[in-house]
Amino acid sequence: MPLSKIHRQRLGRNLAVAGILVVFVAAAFFITMFNMQGQTWNPN
Repeated sequence: MPLSKIHRQRLGRNLAVAGILVVFVAAAFFITMFNMQGQTWNPN
């Protein structure tokens, strides 16, 4: 079944939102790694 115009619009919007979420998660990960740089965990 071919996709209608509205399905293609929704797909594009969904991919854009997914891309924004991926960028946000990656930024949060790298900011966290940068802030933890040089810190070590010492249980004693």
